[in-house]
Amino acid sequence: MPKVLKVIRSAAFGNLFVFCATLILAGLVLLALTGDLLAPMDPAAQSLRERLLQPGSLGGAGVHLLGTDSIGRDVLSMIIAGARPALFVSIACVAIAAAFGTAVGMLAGYRGGRAANLLLYATNIQLAFPFFIIAVTIVGIARPSVPLVVLVIALGCWVPFARIAYAETIHIMEMEYIEAIRVMRGSVARILLRHVLPNVLPNLLVLATFALGTAIMMESGLSFVGLGLPTDTPTWGRMLSEGRDYMQTSWWLTAFPGAAIFLLVLTINVCGERLRDITDPKQRDR
Repeated sequence: MPKVLKVIRSAAFGNLFVFCATLILAGLVLLALTGDLLAPMDPAAQSLRERLLQPGSLGGAGVHLLGTDSIGRDVLSMIIAGARPALFVSIACVAIAAAFGTAVGMLAGYRGGRAANLLLYATNIQLAFPFFIIAVTIVGIARPSVPLVVLVIALGCWVPFARIAYAETIHIMEMEYIEAIRVMRGSVARILLRHVLPNVLPNLLVLATFALGTAIMMESGLSFVGLGLPTDTPTWGRMLSEGRDYMQTSWWLTAFPGAAIFLLVLTINVCGERLRDITDPKQRDR
């Protein structure tokens, strides 16, 4: 545990840019956890008398710091409410994709032969098609719901985990101590969970940070085209979709949700880059 804390501290405080990104990311996570308490107004409250108010305008419920949308909802409160699905949905997607992809990749690397060939064929086929089109097709045929969106996005994120786990497992299986364990008739579960997984895990953790950004963009894209989370759940992608008709007259309807998506993905990628530099000795020695 002290070693893990040391790695996290080094990743966060390695330089000023990474430190600022970590603070911003922590703030966004705080918004996702306590958005109901921090939102200045009810994100679902509508008032046609206060529609399309500019940022800083005074309304009946108070000052709208980021303005209002076409039906009078407070933009700031909607952005705060949208932080929760953006983070929690992406985390759930990455968790499912990482668990499935890692398990399949390690098993294929351990078994080899047909299992390895099947994995490579499946990943190559999926990489050959733009997955967003596949996701739109699947969600469009079925009824959009939170579990469906999570599973569809996870389906698009498992390939990198499987490939990394497969490549690392093949390398580890060639080591002498693994051969000794196999001679001693060690079980498959013991070899994979106690000896392979701990060596693969650092690379998978770094990959998971980048996969979070991908999942956030996919969720926002599905919401933008109207195939994301249910309409009663505020999302940044839907805010962009609703505000695109007013871009010339009410710029804040798209600027602020777009900035929120950009900021969240950027901070996650910056922290992921720093984590990769720490876990990779070649990057750390530069």
